[in-house]
Amino acid sequence: MQTDIPVKEVMTTVVCTVRKNDSVHNLAKKLVEHGVGSAVVIENGTPVGIVTEKDMISKIVARNKVPSKVTVEEIMSQPVITINPNTSLREAARIMMKKGIRRLPVVNNSGELVGIITDNDILSVSLDLGEFASLITQDAVGYPEQPIEGPIIDSEEEDISGICDRCGKYSDRLYNINGLRLCEDCAEVER
Repeated sequence: MQTDIPVKEVMTTVVCTVRKNDSVHNLAKKLVEHGVGSAVVIENGTPVGIVTEKDMISKIVARNKVPSKVTVEEIMSQPVITINPNTSLREAARIMMKKGIRRLPVVNNSGELVGIITDNDILSVSLDLGEFASLITQDAVGYPEQPIEGPIIDSEEEDISGICDRCGKYSDRLYNINGLRLCEDCAEVER
């Protein structure tokens, strides 16, 4: 993956947003309308929190609360972690992995929301670039059409980091096995 690409090249600029005093019922309708799994909570144009499907399930559904009687402020995650548009994809992936999150709102120097980047956005770029490189490599070395029994270990260990082709998680060290760039856990399963 070209990790020096700034997130502004990949981020979504149309972001589903809500206010703190909106009901969770209205939030759910917005999520369905936008076809997304999260909304950024905005106050005066600045992100102050984020609400995900997981928040709704764990804080509303699992507790048998009525969505129309609960406000976004009661279930939102805060403070929200944000990045600027020039942050690299590598850094965005590192932050997501370290913080255990899947979405990062993108804010300009004034703190105003200008987009959002998700783990899927990063993965899609990684897969696009990785699949292209994989096709070139396979054609160049003449990999057979039929799979060979057992794992093909091209290079036991590489000094590269990125997104694992199998699980989609960011790893500081990837292993090249059977033409896939795998994290340590997925590589162990493959061996």
